[in-house]
Amino acid sequence: MIDFRYHLVSIVSIFLALAVGIVLGAGPLKEDLGNTLTSEVKNLRQDKATLRSQLDLAERGGKARDDFTTASNRSLLASRLADTTVSVIVLPGADSGLVKSTTETLTGAGATIGSTISVQDAWVDPDKATLRSTLAQQLAGQVGVPVDQSADLVDTVLARSVLTKAGSGAPGATAALEGLRTGELVKYSSDTVTRATVAVVVAGPVSGSDAAERTDRATALARLAGAMDSAGAGAVLVTSSTAPGTTGVASVVTTVRDDKDLPDTLSTVDDGELPMGQASVVFGLLEQEAGKSGQYGLASDASAAFPQLATK
Repeated sequence: MIDFRYHLVSIVSIFLALAVGIVLGAGPLKEDLGNTLTSEVKNLRQDKATLRSQLDLAERGGKARDDFTTASNRSLLASRLADTTVSVIVLPGADSGLVKSTTETLTGAGATIGSTISVQDAWVDPDKATLRSTLAQQLAGQVGVPVDQSADLVDTVLARSVLTKAGSGAPGATAALEGLRTGELVKYSSDTVTRATVAVVVAGPVSGSDAAERTDRATALARLAGAMDSAGAGAVLVTSSTAPGTTGVASVVTTVRDDKDLPDTLSTVDDGELPMGQASVVFGLLEQEAGKSGQYGLASDASAAFPQLATK
């Protein structure tokens, strides 16, 4: 049993240690400690100033490069897509600014926009699965697709409604597209839709209550982009860069790149908000028409910053 003397010795030891610390701090170590702290603070302030200067320089350099690329794109992209009709497919969550800039880039390159189709959240809502399946089976015949094709039948119906391969036709494409709109799966502003040969699919971050739901939604949208690629002469999937440290969202572009088959045929661009990314969309379409594909941008899973065709 620990007696009172043990406690007394412990208390005396504590006070002795405190006394020694006070004496050393106020005496021999005071000057060294103060000088060390002052030096460290000075160094940290210098480091901060240096990093701020480096960041400012990088930002000015980045803006200058973007301005130069924007100016260069006017001549670099001019008439590249002449005589090409493009469908713009807007996925849920896509940034409206990216949709606008991409559409302007396509028309600036000489393309005709055959349609701009906004895919609604119901396209990936698990509670709407029966609706999607029923509509797809009802509309498949309009675009010449066997009703027993696959679970992704609705993707093919939409793709065949807005895209066509050279020499093929689907008299019921307009009716099929209208059926999808009536079912509130898509929206589009014009009642006159010109079927295109290629598509640009604009994606945004995929949100959801949990990781599994986000993955399922991103996978479904990746399959839709793949259907667009198969229905015509090709497709490019574009999104904006993801900020470092972003959590709680899934990327359709990353999902495509992780797929074992889609990257072989479908092209992706992960920096669509940049002028370089916009150029990649145009040259990516040209590659698609030539039977090639690529994964472009600044993300770690991109195969190159931009299509090699852009250098020719």
